Amino acid sequence: MKLLKKIKLNYNLKLLDDFISNQKFDEAYNLICETNKKDKLSFFLLLKNSQNLLTKLEADFYKKKIIWTISYDLSDVSYIDKFLNYYLSRNVNFSFYTDNFASSLNNYFQKLAINGQAKSIEFQDFISQSNLYQNLLLFDLDKDYLFLKSCASFFETSQKNFFIHPNITFCYFYIINSPEELFLRYKNKYGSAEASYDELFNFNDKQYLSADQKDQEFKVYENRKNINVNIKSWSDENVLSTYKGKIISYERLLGNTQDVLLEILYHLKQFGMNIDINLEDIKSFVTNNRIEKNIDGNLSNNEKKFLEKNLN
Repeated sequence: MKLLKKIKLNYNLKLLDDFISNQKFDEAYNLICETNKKDKLSFFLLLKNSQNLLTKLEADFYKKKIIWTISYDLSDVSYIDKFLNYYLSRNVNFSFYTDNFASSLNNYFQKLAINGQAKSIEFQDFISQSNLYQNLLLFDLDKDYLFLKSCASFFETSQKNFFIHPNITFCYFYIINSPEELFLRYKNKYGSAEASYDELFNFNDKQYLSADQKDQEFKVYENRKNINVNIKSWSDENVLSTYKGKIISYERLLGNTQDVLLEILYHLKQFGMNIDINLEDIKSFVTNNRIEKNIDGNLSNNEKKFLEKNLN
């Protein structure tokens, strides 16, 4: 780093520390925003070197928030994401962004292009830097709300590192499809029961890489774990309470689509989002957008036994 930039970074770090120590939160927030506008690398280094400060801030510091749509299989959140994009574009005045979390992070680091930068972000990076990554997107994308989809499992470490953070999370939606239905989907996709079992139970504990990143030089891996861990992590009562989560059954979304979409809007409204309820727009969306149904099929006796043995 050039000497002048290093001096400027140290000055801004001290200034940010002083603002926060003296509870001048608007000044601290504006300093971060202005740094991002002037120099992307300086902004990145400012946030990277001030994580201990930012993790201690109250939720009120953040003028922008993240809403998560999460499922073990990302295709199960597609319909809800499409609905939110449609509905919000017609019924709200605030700005918003909808996309895949890993892809958004991938795009950010590819544009940043730091010399000597690692070619991937993996689970160990998320353990120590998850809050940094989400702060980078919040400030850089500069929208009132980020709707980010992910298949990662929730985690909390003994050092109090989390996958998502209460101070920047507005709420989350976790969509559960039955493991039996997912098994049939994967069997249809991969052509064998063995490959489907591995997709569900992740016997080799491999990290997940979305299809759109496979040909890219920089990659962001997600810690999806396996179907048991994934569901348990997001349906935990403490996680649901702390992060204002809502569990959605994919089967119920299929059978009572309009009611479920209405419940999603009320969940957002309940926690303070300025959003009007427009039943006609919900009806119109459901009428004009077919939801992907689960695959018809039956499990063999051996497949049923294997799933029963391995499912919690």
